[in-house]
Amino acid sequence: MGMFCSSPALAAGKGVVLNFNEVDISTMVKFISDLTGKNFILDDRVKGKISVYSPAKLSNEEAYNVFVSVLELKGFTVVQSGKVAKIVPSASARQSGFKLFPEGETLPVNESYVAQVTKLENISAQEALVFLQPMISKDGHISAFGPGNLILMVDSSLNIRKLHEILQTIDSERTREGLEIIYLKNASAESVATTIRQWLTGSESKPAGPAAAAAAAAGTGAGSVLADQRLNALLVFGSDKTKNAVRELVAKLDVASPEASSKVNVYYLENTDATEMAKVLDGVVKGMTAQAAAQPGAAASQASPLDSGKVTITADKTSNSLVIMASPNDYSNLSQVIKKLDRRSKQVFVQVVIAEVSLDKSRALGVQAGAVAAGALGKYLQGGGMYDPFGTFNSVLSNSAITALVGDKLKDTTRPVTGVALLQALDKNGLVNILSTPNILTSDNKEAEINVGENVPFQGSATQSTIGTTTSVERKDIGINLKIKPQISEGDYIRMDINQEISAVKNDKGQAIDLVTTKRSTKTSIIVKDKETVVIGGLIQDTEDENIQKVPFFGDIPGLGWLFKTKTKTRRKTNLMILLTPRIVKDAEDLTSVSADQRLKFGESAKKVEPVDVQKEISGK
Repeated sequence: MGMFCSSPALAAGKGVVLNFNEVDISTMVKFISDLTGKNFILDDRVKGKISVYSPAKLSNEEAYNVFVSVLELKGFTVVQSGKVAKIVPSASARQSGFKLFPEGETLPVNESYVAQVTKLENISAQEALVFLQPMISKDGHISAFGPGNLILMVDSSLNIRKLHEILQTIDSERTREGLEIIYLKNASAESVATTIRQWLTGSESKPAGPAAAAAAAAGTGAGSVLADQRLNALLVFGSDKTKNAVRELVAKLDVASPEASSKVNVYYLENTDATEMAKVLDGVVKGMTAQAAAQPGAAASQASPLDSGKVTITADKTSNSLVIMASPNDYSNLSQVIKKLDRRSKQVFVQVVIAEVSLDKSRALGVQAGAVAAGALGKYLQGGGMYDPFGTFNSVLSNSAITALVGDKLKDTTRPVTGVALLQALDKNGLVNILSTPNILTSDNKEAEINVGENVPFQGSATQSTIGTTTSVERKDIGINLKIKPQISEGDYIRMDINQEISAVKNDKGQAIDLVTTKRSTKTSIIVKDKETVVIGGLIQDTEDENIQKVPFFGDIPGLGWLFKTKTKTRRKTNLMILLTPRIVKDAEDLTSVSADQRLKFGESAKKVEPVDVQKEISGK
């Protein structure tokens, strides 16, 4: 059992955009608790992942109502118990306690589990029970108390509100003459009800035949027609004569429209992929069909807004369109869904710097022959044998920011930085090796991949035969591979799933025999704000090298040979770092700005002078 307490500071927001993709229910509960100031207790059985997308800002109350509706779709509900709201499976909500609303008190406009007792004045509670029973959800409950002529309803707040609207109509003097439900197959219940009311009240030209009988009955105040959009049905009250007349009118009105003869429709998509959209819509149709099949009684055939088994959706890749075979009513419902899904997604431009930050420790023994300018000799000897032409090696290493980046603090962690000025400082002192600086633009929630390297041959197994030896060769990709999948969330934060691998051939001799490869990889998920930089490090590699330089013959003389040769041992510690700076591209203006920045940087790079010639720097010429 989990409990989440509210955070009053977050509950006073002016608007929120819900954008959750496959997050745990507990995560969204914590978010809603902080947003609304409500306290929640989670049943141990409340598990799973949910997705919510809201392009427009919602108030705190609207966000809470959406949250409760999402829980209802997953088979859970909210039960208010004092100052705490319990989230439990809908099937066991009745055993978890619920808030009882007195008659006349306004019910919340959401899917939370509540109860209300209503006293009937004109019809018996048992009659109302038989009529309302098919409209109760499968996890709801309705019962009648005869002596007090009371009805107890336990269900989602929204459903009880609808049932009350029906009770207000049927619990009147007119309903004593009976009530009938007429289910529609082709036409909209609201449209047919409006037409019949016009005939019954005589607001249009005088009817003839069945309509005349219905109008005559309406003239005495004995007829009434209500539309139930959830069931796509008509609720008809009145005498048998009125109901017969309405029934005949419905038979003439509930027919396929003239355009229904051509049920094939083509919907051209503007932003999304037709194949992916077809998969989503196919799931919607199947879900509606399953929901309709689960409804008890006569309501089963009318519970779904789509005609079960009569909708087919095919994607055409060439034109990026959907070919939909459905009735006009079904196509209208699907079109509304498509319009909401077929929207232009945002993009993310990611600047990446992959670099190796290295520190060398060298020990040299002996004398190296050669002519070196006196003024430049100190440049070689500073820093324990490391070439440091500007004399800033020690000052750079003493910087606390450098220590934080190349020291132990970076192991297995990520640290945000303000930019790449640090790498530039290291680069000037020969401490950094920039491996790659790729930039990539990708759509929100779409994976992008950068691969820079070469295809290297590796010698495989050898097979002996009568004609000789055959050796197989296997080729492998060696180099830098980076996969990034960005996902934009609320507040211009970006979650990035990163999978990076750097491989290389160790001591490459130019042959495919006995090749040894090294590989450094990292796989992580980070969250960073728009236009901020995050650095990932900690992939440290230690290498030791020994090098002997000598004068031929003289360097081999025992004892005296050290006067003519130099032995150098170098220990190198290399820390691989990845710096990523994502930028959200919301529209064409942002894309133009990004492109202009890249063109400017390219132009500046092209104008740079050639690298400094080290030999000229040493000789002073």
